[in-house]
Amino acid sequence: MNHEEVLAVLPDNREEAVSIKEIAKAMGLEISSYIDWVRAERRLVRALGALKKWGWVAYDERQMKEGHKFWYNAYWKTELAK
Repeated sequence: MNHEEVLAVLPDNREEAVSIKEIAKAMGLEISSYIDWVRAERRLVRALGALKKWGWVAYDERQMKEGHKFWYNAYWKTELAK
């Protein structure tokens, strides 16, 4: 997984920001079992961390509106990545 693949599926604005799970689905990553999901999530978190450090990706914490009220990070591209 490279940074270009991650940037390709990220939206351009904050209103359309997506979660790690949505990014994985858009990239077509295999997440059929729990262990597959853990592996995919770790790779995505590592890639998104580097992109945040370089200023290409921004994020904020949001709370789910449906079901359990868990908090998650939502990501989108910054002006540098456009």
